[in-house]
Amino acid sequence: MSENTTVGILGGGITGLSVAYALQKSGIKATVYEKSEEVGGAIHSITKKGFLVEEGPNTLSIRSSKMWNLLDTLGLESQMVKANDVAKKRFIVKNKKPIPVPMSFSNFLTTPLISSGAKLRLLKEPFVSASDRDDESVATFIERRLGRQPLDYGINPFVSGIYAGDPQKLSIKYTFSMLWEMEQRYGSITRGMIKKERPKNRPKRAMISFREGNQVLPNTLADFLDNTPKTSTEILSITKNNYNWVLSGEAPDQPFETEHNCLISTLPTHLLPELFAPELVNELAKLPYAPVSVLGLGFESNQITHPLDGFGMLIPEVENYKTLGVLFSSTLFPNRAPDGHELLTCFIGGARNPELARKSPKELVKIVLRELSELLQISGDPVFHHHKYWAKAIPQYPVGYNRYAKEMNNIEKENPGLFFQGNFREGVSVPDCILSGFETAQKVITFIKTR
Repeated sequence: MSENTTVGILGGGITGLSVAYALQKSGIKATVYEKSEEVGGAIHSITKKGFLVEEGPNTLSIRSSKMWNLLDTLGLESQMVKANDVAKKRFIVKNKKPIPVPMSFSNFLTTPLISSGAKLRLLKEPFVSASDRDDESVATFIERRLGRQPLDYGINPFVSGIYAGDPQKLSIKYTFSMLWEMEQRYGSITRGMIKKERPKNRPKRAMISFREGNQVLPNTLADFLDNTPKTSTEILSITKNNYNWVLSGEAPDQPFETEHNCLISTLPTHLLPELFAPELVNELAKLPYAPVSVLGLGFESNQITHPLDGFGMLIPEVENYKTLGVLFSSTLFPNRAPDGHELLTCFIGGARNPELARKSPKELVKIVLRELSELLQISGDPVFHHHKYWAKAIPQYPVGYNRYAKEMNNIEKENPGLFFQGNFREGVSVPDCILSGFETAQKVITFIKTR
């Protein structure tokens, strides 16, 4: 490994910081470039008037030993807060009422979310033939295997909650790969769930945040880096000089130009043509993103009749509401609202209603309040609100996503030392980004060792 090897990372979001952290653990220092004034990317926590609002991801689902080890190494377990036990309860709206998602077989038998006929239809699933297609939409897959009602009142709102996406357009192979693989390997989801081997000594699982919000995680990662991320630093162009990458940009004090042997881009794909030669990355820039508005609404507790006894509620498209879903944030974690108050985090827009995401905060408060007043029996106006608009919030993994995956592989192969990673490649959740960042660091290390 050459001691003179230099590594540059574009983007100080959670993926870029994770790559830098993993490289540093292997003795390689990297320079992280971030355009905004602070690290974290979409992970941004705001505290106003005693309300703590997450503008991006609200929860972290920890399921792997690598994630637990990271939290331990960063010293974050003492700052971690686990979701309230009642958060296991989730609601889906049907006929203008939030209905609890069944958590047991007996609850499933009595739930009004799907009809008796739809429940009987599920018994056919093991006998439905596997598809011979290379890929298909989430909607086609679920309706083919499980029927229409599980699509409308299960998968449709779930897809909106995770991807703000349209199940008619998203790829089952890349968004719910486990279901796709079960069908491919076992011929059935049911048989797959029965036969799939469970790992021994499975790590504990928990849904967490931090006392001061999720931004604690990227801030702490950045503090662990010997090379402090270069914030308020804009890269204006990237060119190639033999085998090196030349970055030209603006730092807070002056313009600069620097070279790196390795370059990792964690930037959203739609930004790539602004930096790289367009012919190199134009295809990647076509990957669709869904716009989302996040609206934090604070109320006095006595304004809300619903007990808010759960994680939140998702609203299926067939119910014809404009709001995609609502998190009961002050139920989920402590210190999200002042005493005697509640915080609801609402999501509007997505692939379902992209034009709504662009409306003003005043218009959005009016729309959402009208719907929540009906669904949660809220009286009066909110005592607090905070709005964040993400023009390109969540990358979509459409049917045919494989062409984007192949394009990234081809670019990396033809341009040794260039790597792409982010929520557009290996999953959109925060743990997905962290773990894929670690994997990318290993690719960089291998490249350096063999160059």
